[in-house]
Amino acid sequence: MMRRAQSSVIGVAILLAVTVVSLSVLTVAIGSVVDEGASEAATRDVAASMTDALDTERSGPHADRLALYGGRLRTVDRSLRVLDGSTPVFERSVGGLVFTTADRDVRHVAGATVRDVGDAATFYTPPPFARRNGTLFVDVPALGAPAVAVDGADAVTLRTDVTHDRRRLSGQGFAVAIETRTPAVWERWFADAGATTTRRSFDDDEVVSVVAQFPDIRTAHVFVHDLRLEVGR
Repeated sequence: MMRRAQSSVIGVAILLAVTVVSLSVLTVAIGSVVDEGASEAATRDVAASMTDALDTERSGPHADRLALYGGRLRTVDRSLRVLDGSTPVFERSVGGLVFTTADRDVRHVAGATVRDVGDAATFYTPPPFARRNGTLFVDVPALGAPAVAVDGADAVTLRTDVTHDRRRLSGQGFAVAIETRTPAVWERWFADAGATTTRRSFDDDEVVSVVAQFPDIRTAHVFVHDLRLEVGR
């Protein structure tokens, strides 16, 4: 009788120990899912706010708030080129804005917003390029911001003062070259748009350009949007 009682006590103790361990594992798993969901929501909000603040459909001065969620915001040097064959016939420093938190980035370059999670990058806002009836249309949003890096702020203000210019190019076959840290997502998008792509370094630096070739295009319209971006707390 005594042995049976001892066995019952031991069995209950083991069951309780297993239950405690299981609850601990479940708590960690739930916490990870909650953190993952919060990070996903934060990067989506940053991508939406960044896209809205850098809208090229408006003119004149504007100010928008961008929540940082404990992340880091910085400007980067990026360029866009239009090539006739392999020769650049238009070149502009467009800059870029990069938000970083944990293993996630949001990058805005040349009018496109990219969400970069680990090794997977997707467009939140696609590139503003199109071709119709043998003509290539290229929007060139130029941020024009000085070098800035912001850490530890709850939010920043993005101020823009937008003006526009337009030019027409004629040639034998055009290509668009974009400097980017996420070339694969650009290559997929350009392939879907009917272009062939290569990678090329124009400045002999570590940031390659994705060159999207449209050999059947003889006319290009380039719309330059100067944003004159200022980043402030």
